[in-house]
Amino acid sequence: MDAILVTVRAPQRQPFTLVLDRRLEFGREGDRIVVADAQVSRRHAALQPESDGGVLVYDLGSSNGTSVDGVRVEAPELAIAGAVVRIGNTLLEIGNATFEARPADYTQIDDRPPDHPPTSIDIVAESVGAGVPAHVLGVEHEAGTLTIVFSDIESSTTMAVALGDRAWFDLLRDHQALVSAHVGAHRGRIVKHQGDGFMMCFRSARAALMSSMGIQRDLAGQAEAEPSRAILVRMGLHTGEVLVGDDGDLFGKHVVVAARIAGLAEGGEILVSSLVRQIAEARGDLRFVASREVQLRGIGGVETVSGVDWSAFSADHIAREHR
Repeated sequence: MDAILVTVRAPQRQPFTLVLDRRLEFGREGDRIVVADAQVSRRHAALQPESDGGVLVYDLGSSNGTSVDGVRVEAPELAIAGAVVRIGNTLLEIGNATFEARPADYTQIDDRPPDHPPTSIDIVAESVGAGVPAHVLGVEHEAGTLTIVFSDIESSTTMAVALGDRAWFDLLRDHQALVSAHVGAHRGRIVKHQGDGFMMCFRSARAALMSSMGIQRDLAGQAEAEPSRAILVRMGLHTGEVLVGDDGDLFGKHVVVAARIAGLAEGGEILVSSLVRQIAEARGDLRFVASREVQLRGIGGVETVSGVDWSAFSADHIAREHR
């Protein structure tokens, strides 16, 4: 069958291609596709696939308008393969391809309810099972117990629009350098990152916590020095057996658990599973707070999660951990 494809090219963003198999809205707060473009309205345009392979383009009352091949959309407009839809400074390129031939090239939209849009953590977590070589994690050809950390910037889309593309790009670059420095200092690995979202892994639960606390302390210091660039990062940690397939791909329940815990964290919070707490609190120098029982989406049973009082742990102590 022929699939209808849409390639999204937003300013200063990596382009991506998705399979258009239902009506999708595009905007800064769209129900499926969020576009970080200051010239795009909150609900800007919608694309709806037609049975004949075309796409109906709707403008949703946007402030800057929608166009198809340079012609402004006043009423639903039919676009065919090769057409270019413009919303703000973002281009939506329409194309057709045989989906079965190379399915890995395309992104399919999931069925998550509109009131639960995907976060950076969701996007990174869902990409883990596809093409992650085992050596990136330092586990080579065998499975092992790892502590997994997910993080992302709270309200990143709103902040990206407020700052503008160039300032947001610079901020993300600096944030990646900060995360990389702390992960490397504690002998961890960055497994995946996309935009402001990161997945990291460590052989030691304590190392994962030291790295996470170091990141939070540096972010707090940066916020004090440059309030206009202050960001709040939420982090979630879990320890478990990670499976590595014959082809080197990484997968397993514990990756999902870590992502779900991170999704429950607030900006500036490090949230850990009960197992991470049990492993790490033995020395008695870490303070865990606000323990609560939660149900993790897609995971059976109840998990007890706890916050980490990272501000009470001295910066010198964190630095000594990796000397």
